[in-house]
Amino acid sequence: MLENLDMTSRLGKREYEDSLEGIHREIGLLQRQLREKGIPVIILVEGWEASGKGYVMGEMIRPLDPRGFVVIDEGEEDPSVGLFPPFRRFWSMVPEKGKILFLNRSWYRLSMESGMKAYRGEEGKENFLERAKAFERNLYEEGVRILKLFLHVSSSEQKERIKALEENPSTKWRVARQDLQEIRDYKTRKREWEEILNRSDFPFASWVCLPSEDLQIAAKRALETVASFLRNSLHEAEKDERHEYIESKESATGLLGRIDLGKTLSGRDYKEELPRLQKMLLERQYELYKEGRSLVVVFEGWDAAGKGGAIKRLTQRLDPRGYEVHPISAPNDWERAHPYLWRFWLSLPRKGHIGIFDRSWYGRVLVERVEKLCGTGDWWRAFTEINEMESEWVEHGVGIVKFWIHIDKEEQLKRFNEREQTEYKRWKITAEDWRNREKWEKYEEAVEEMLLRTSTPWAPWTIVEGNDKHFARIKVIEGVLARIEEHL
Repeated sequence: MLENLDMTSRLGKREYEDSLEGIHREIGLLQRQLREKGIPVIILVEGWEASGKGYVMGEMIRPLDPRGFVVIDEGEEDPSVGLFPPFRRFWSMVPEKGKILFLNRSWYRLSMESGMKAYRGEEGKENFLERAKAFERNLYEEGVRILKLFLHVSSSEQKERIKALEENPSTKWRVARQDLQEIRDYKTRKREWEEILNRSDFPFASWVCLPSEDLQIAAKRALETVASFLRNSLHEAEKDERHEYIESKESATGLLGRIDLGKTLSGRDYKEELPRLQKMLLERQYELYKEGRSLVVVFEGWDAAGKGGAIKRLTQRLDPRGYEVHPISAPNDWERAHPYLWRFWLSLPRKGHIGIFDRSWYGRVLVERVEKLCGTGDWWRAFTEINEMESEWVEHGVGIVKFWIHIDKEEQLKRFNEREQTEYKRWKITAEDWRNREKWEKYEEAVEEMLLRTSTPWAPWTIVEGNDKHFARIKVIEGVLARIEEHL
C-alpha cells in the first residue's frame, strides 16, 4: 500500500484554503444527516510519529459541530489498561448513535507493544488480527461505520520533523523515547505496518493511506476521503433498513427434556453443606485476588427458577469489596445508542475481582429473539460474536462459569401462584412473567439452541436442576468452586 503513494505532490497554503469552502459545507451537512439517522462513526488516524496526525485531525474537525464529535488520544496513559483484556479500552470508546469518534492512533499498536504477551510472535500476530477483525466486524454489523487512515512519510522527512521538534523548547517535550526508536527501526517498522495494512484492509473497515510529506496535501485528501466515506455511510444506511424477523427453522435438540429434575437435597444436608462451601468460596476469592485472576459468573434461567436465591447464597459470605452483581434488564436509551455487547464489556470485572450477571448478553439470543426485538440475522450472528467475546476474555485471564437454572412448567406455575399469594413476594411477579410463560415452547427452543451453540471448551454451560432450590444452590456453589480451581 505505502509503496504506491505519490509522495511528491505539493499544495500551497493559499490554494489549500481556497479549496476548503465547498468540502467544509458538505461535511457539515453530512454530519447533521448522520446525527438525524443515528449513525455512529469511528475515524482512526494512524501513521508514523511526526507524520502530521494532529494537524490532519485538526483540519478534519474544523467543519464539524463540536457537540457531535469527540477526539481521543489512544497514546495517552490509562492506568486501568493492565486490569482488563486489551480491547475493553476500545469498546469503552465506541461512540453513541449519531456521533463521530476521532481516534489518534489505534488498536493496531497492540500487536507492536512488547508488553502485550498474547500478541507476540507470528502466532500472536495472527491471533491479534483475528481479534481486530472480529471487533470491527461486530461494530459494523451493529451499525458503526469505521474509516481507517494511515499517514505516510519517508524516513528522511520523519527525521527532519522530529529534529525540529527537539530543537524547539516549546515542542521538545513532545518527542518521546519511542519516537527516536521508531526512527532507528524505520525499515523494520515499515514492514510491520505494511503487513498490518494489507491484512486488516477489510471490506467493512478499509484502510486509506495518505502521503503526508506535504501537510496540506494530506489534509485535503483526508477531508475528501471523509466526505466520501460519510456519503457512503448514509447511502448504506438507507439500503440496510432492518429486515423483518423470520422464524428459525433450526430444530430443538431435546436436551432440556432429558434433564432429571427429580434431584433433591434434604434440608439437613443443605444446612451442613452451605456454610462449608461458602467458607471455601471466601478462601478461593482471596486466592483469585492474590493471583490477579478475574471471574465472570453468568446466571440465566426460567422466570422464578431461583437465580436470585442462588446469587444470594453464592455471595453471602464473600468479601463485598471483591465482587459486584449486575442485574441485567432491558437496555436503557443510552445503552441502546451503542452496540449490544458494549455495556457488558464495560461491566467486565478487573483483575482479581468477580463479576456476577443476573441475566446477561444472552438476552440477544433469548428474549430479543423470541419477542422479535431484533431480526434473525442479529441473533443468529450473536452466537459467533458471543463466543468470540468470551474467548477473548478467557485468553486474557478471565474465568467464565455459566449456569442455566432449569425448572419444569408445573414448578414455575406453582412458584408464580405462591408469589401472588404471598404479600412480601408479590413484587416478584409481573404481567410480563405470565406473558413469557405463554411462550414457553418458543423460549425452550431458543434456550436449547443457545446451549448448543455457545457451550464452548473455554466457557461451557452448566445446567442446574432447579426444581429443588436446596439442590440447585449447592450445585451452583460447587460449580463456581470447580471453575476457580481450574482457573487458578
